Amino acid sequence: MKKKASGTFRARLNARGFEQIPGVHYDKTQISSPVVNEITIRMVLILICMARWHAMLLDVQGAFLCGVFARGEQIYMEIPQGFEKYYPSNAVLLLLKTIYGLKQAALTFWRELLKALMSMRIGRSKADPCLYFRWTAFGLILWLSWVDDCLVAGKKDGVYEVKAAMMDPFDCDDIGELKEYIGCKIDYKKEEGSM
Repeated sequence: MKKKASGTFRARLNARGFEQIPGVHYDKTQISSPVVNEITIRMVLILICMARWHAMLLDVQGAFLCGVFARGEQIYMEIPQGFEKYYPSNAVLLLLKTIYGLKQAALTFWRELLKALMSMRIGRSKADPCLYFRWTAFGLILWLSWVDDCLVAGKKDGVYEVKAAMMDPFDCDDIGELKEYIGCKIDYKKEEGSM
């Protein structure tokens, strides 16, 4: 259990992914999720500075609970500790979606994110699988994804439009204006209008 800022406790069911057997519970190609390249991040940060773009951060809540297994893939789990009395002694649970701890959770979330972005008519870069773009009435909008952390950059109105569309398929926390991204701290010099 984790204590929240409000003082209440939060419990999260995690799979014991270390017990998953390669070739039985997952294929090695099913476990690595792409993340945005460091060079792409730097290029986008340069674009933000040069074009004086607006940049916002989003964090997808419960990202690893959003993944859906591939067709025909079935994962079973033992009854969680403390819940054995509610099930027969020989029962196991069939997972309908991914949960935290599964080897495939990150990749299945990325696939769901990709589907959502494609449905919003946001294209994917051929150079980086986690760089997305969309031309709007406000100009070019760029979207970067690092597992469940997302950066949206472009003209302010366009950023807000794309950000609002992302709130529908996923429960996102609006982190706000870009101040740090994947270890890069951003300092705005308001008088010059640059970073």
